[in-house]
Amino acid sequence: MSSYEKVPGESDCKVDPQTEDVEASPEGRDSWGAKTEYMLALIGYAVGIGNLWRFPYLCHRYGGGSFLIPYIIMLILLGIPLFCLETSLGQLTKKGAPGSFAAMHPAFRGIGFAAMVLDLICSFYYNSIIMWILRYFFSSFTTGSLPWSSCPDDAECCVHSDNSTMYYWYFEALKASNDITVIGGIDWYLFGTLIVAWIVCFLCMCKGVESSGKVVYFTATFPYLLLVVLFFRGVTLPGAKEGVLYYLTPKWEHLADPTVWRTAATQIFYSLGIAFGSVVAYSSYNKKENDCIRDGIVVTLINCGTSIFGGFVIFSLLGYRAHKTNVDFDELKSGPGLAFIAITDAISEMSVGPLWSVLFFFMLFLLGLDSQFGMLESLLTSLKDEVDFLNKIRKEFVSGGICLVLCILAIPMSFQGGLYIVDLLDMWSLSYPLLIVAFFEIIVVSWVYGVERFCSAIKDMIGYAPNIYFKLCWLIVCPLVIVVLILSGIILSIIDGYPLYDKFVGCDNDTLVEQGLPPEANPTWVVKDQYPGVFVVLIVLLNAFSCLMIPGYMLYYLKDKMLNVSSNRSICSDHDNGEL
Repeated sequence: MSSYEKVPGESDCKVDPQTEDVEASPEGRDSWGAKTEYMLALIGYAVGIGNLWRFPYLCHRYGGGSFLIPYIIMLILLGIPLFCLETSLGQLTKKGAPGSFAAMHPAFRGIGFAAMVLDLICSFYYNSIIMWILRYFFSSFTTGSLPWSSCPDDAECCVHSDNSTMYYWYFEALKASNDITVIGGIDWYLFGTLIVAWIVCFLCMCKGVESSGKVVYFTATFPYLLLVVLFFRGVTLPGAKEGVLYYLTPKWEHLADPTVWRTAATQIFYSLGIAFGSVVAYSSYNKKENDCIRDGIVVTLINCGTSIFGGFVIFSLLGYRAHKTNVDFDELKSGPGLAFIAITDAISEMSVGPLWSVLFFFMLFLLGLDSQFGMLESLLTSLKDEVDFLNKIRKEFVSGGICLVLCILAIPMSFQGGLYIVDLLDMWSLSYPLLIVAFFEIIVVSWVYGVERFCSAIKDMIGYAPNIYFKLCWLIVCPLVIVVLILSGIILSIIDGYPLYDKFVGCDNDTLVEQGLPPEANPTWVVKDQYPGVFVVLIVLLNAFSCLMIPGYMLYYLKDKMLNVSSNRSICSDHDNGEL
């Protein structure tokens, strides 16, 4: 890819520096047993928990049906081009993220290292969310009423507020501490479900794509069966019509709000799992002639279609909840607040509630598991590509070592203050680094390696070159949109001021008195509070650590290259003087 150029003043003695060959493919590299395995793995990775607990909330908050307009536009301008770039890059280079970007230019290997750091951060806290899901899944196996369907007799404010699901989430499932600085004690139930989550991950991916390729036949398809079952049950419930109408009714004035467009672009970006290196890693096990462009388009459309369809399921259940309890839709929250409070409340009101609860949380478990496979596979692939001796060790030991280390790192999530750690990592550790990694991967492919050269390489693989739509998006549109996202995010952060977190303030008579409320009043369960200074520093370090991998490796590469050039000149000088 690079050629040695004679430096003025040098002799004709040439020592060609080591280069990366795009066509190089490690001998004995694993491959997918069938095309179906690859597609199911990629769909399972892209379609995750966020499709069901984030997209419906955003659609509700930012204009209902009108939110679909910026969402689909951002899918076309950002989601499809970036996803197809990563499927093409992995298939072309046959390497994990570091090796793939180094194949574009050796100085940009740090992009892959940054993606590895993001995988590391996300993997160990993402499984903590699966830990919570398993906690509710196991608790759903009961012959009586669900454990969160009623308040304990001694929880007075819970009885007064009639919010048993909120009480169960904070007091029973998490035993949450009342401050981010209080880590509290370990919850052995959560610790057990954390161990179960990591054991399942290890068993499913212990042999890399050889084992995970078989598992996805179940984990990527069964959630859709459960989603369809929940859809038909949901739309037949009283109040479902009102819920769906609330979900889809357009509020056209929201389209004039720049925040709506930024939110739509961000949701597309995170929903597809771009810039983690997982798509690159999965695609690196493909056959060379596989149609990577078509695959990317199909997966992105399925992912976004799942989000929209999932919205019908969620809001039909929420409509039923509103019908039964008169809870206002405006109280709807994103993330855990939607899955573990609002939906559990709706399910507890249904006949045969435990059955529907088991199905719902098993579906979330499988959705989360597939996404976790993708991040772990990316990390495993990159490590084996970059560290040669790992290829001499049995795959089971390497996979087991990664899972064990990440499981140990995740143990604090099972403590009473674990909720705050997960929230901090989810909200603050990935946003900007993912955008920056995506920006640099677009730049190195389209501008450094060259978009025409990249398209020509794709044509050699699949028989046709990407059309003008992909070329324009890769060259101009995607970099521009990402820059706008980064700058607008910084501006909004400055406007919002000091970072805040959701602080659980408890539910008891003392808490009500502290709030200046009578004992029979509804308590304020959660308030906004400022992060302590040490956590702000941690947020900055988490963002900086992954991002600095890119310029850090560039400096290392340039220094190494200058040393090589200096050494080559010395060798050639000795040769010209007759000393060799």
